Amino acid sequence: MSARTITNLPLRALEGLLVVLAGGGCLCVLASRRRSSRGAGHPSQRKLLVFNSSYSLDTLRARGAEHLITHRDLDGYLEHVWTVHPLVGASPGEPTTAGPPTVTALSPRHTMVEGKVRRFHTLGRVPNLNFFLAQVSLVLTLDRIIRDHGVSMLRGDPYYNGLLALLLGRVNRCPVELRVIADHDAIYEATGRMAHPRLFRWRPVEQCVARVALSRADRVVIGTEEYRSSVLAYGAKNDRISCIGNWGMINPVHLHDPRERPQLESGLGDPPAIICVARLERDKHVEDVITSLAKVRRTHPNTTGVIVGDGSLRVELEQLRADLELDEHLVLAGDRNQPWLASMLAQASVVVAPLAGLALVEAALSGTPIVAYDYEWHSEVVRTGDTGILVPYRDTDALAAAICALLDDPERAEHLAQRARAQVLDIMEPARLLAEERDQVESLLAACAGR
Repeated sequence: MSARTITNLPLRALEGLLVVLAGGGCLCVLASRRRSSRGAGHPSQRKLLVFNSSYSLDTLRARGAEHLITHRDLDGYLEHVWTVHPLVGASPGEPTTAGPPTVTALSPRHTMVEGKVRRFHTLGRVPNLNFFLAQVSLVLTLDRIIRDHGVSMLRGDPYYNGLLALLLGRVNRCPVELRVIADHDAIYEATGRMAHPRLFRWRPVEQCVARVALSRADRVVIGTEEYRSSVLAYGAKNDRISCIGNWGMINPVHLHDPRERPQLESGLGDPPAIICVARLERDKHVEDVITSLAKVRRTHPNTTGVIVGDGSLRVELEQLRADLELDEHLVLAGDRNQPWLASMLAQASVVVAPLAGLALVEAALSGTPIVAYDYEWHSEVVRTGDTGILVPYRDTDALAAAICALLDDPERAEHLAQRARAQVLDIMEPARLLAEERDQVESLLAACAGR
């Protein structure tokens, strides 16, 4: 192709051509390294590289949630852990800075690597190429880390993180483990929300990516047995599936006795009657909590509430609060650090959980009774009449009625709360959890060494 032909191409076509050339060059580099390598790590080294795009380092520090990273060394069992956020700038609220990947040492055992969604400031008019170059730069940086430090295994999720893990795992002959902590098919059916809408655009594309990743992973770890049928449907091999709850991600402050946690000001004067901890996104149904609070106040006019979390629906939820005349009775507290959250959970009268992950476990540990939708994995923690109250999914009348029932019967509420805390403390027995995670590492490395 002549230089004149190239300059006459439309910008989008030229961008696509450059993406293909850059991708081909990157793959050639990785392929040549594979041919010259016998493998990066060694099973005895126990070094882990984890892809996780949940939170940037700045967000983790702002929330005091560094434990989400540092727990991964399994109390020193792993020699070193590299946590990789490949898409800093893609989530709402994150600055979309451009530049090469950053590598930050957090401690002697932990390093954070962050890839950007843009590589060069000067390529603003060709965002797809800019994004692709940023990811190529990240992949080459990680390939060098894996080789220089002898990483022995990689971890990701079934989507984009999993594709990156599989690419680098195959190039460097390291086993790849994928972790599944949600049923995204069920979430999509209920809410229409994809796992990565900006990246894949269409749910069939996202499902195809999950099928490729899960069918090729050396190990698939599910957070609950409810997810087994889902990952099997996507091609995961049954003999490579393990079930391990992700309890280790809980910050230790939530294990403290609720009665000894500091008393905080909620912004409502008295402690809130209800509290909800959730991202302000469509799939979390936080609007149901606000609607239910308005219904509760018809018979319990002094009821107040706090919602902890932030997200793209904040303005919409603020408007709903105003429409229901709850401005002085409901605080949208935004993101808060873990000590603040642990204390406020313990001060509330009822925790409301429309759709929760680990926030449901933190609620149970707070010694505060729980009302939750009977949806996804909630029934593993909340059992009506034993450890809380489950109500039908999206039934705000039932949600309000259950809240009123607990407010009206403090003795019953206390019994349910203590039962929930005792159950979760038993499940989260530290020595057993550590042993399960360590056995998982050993079995994966041994199985892949044999293959």
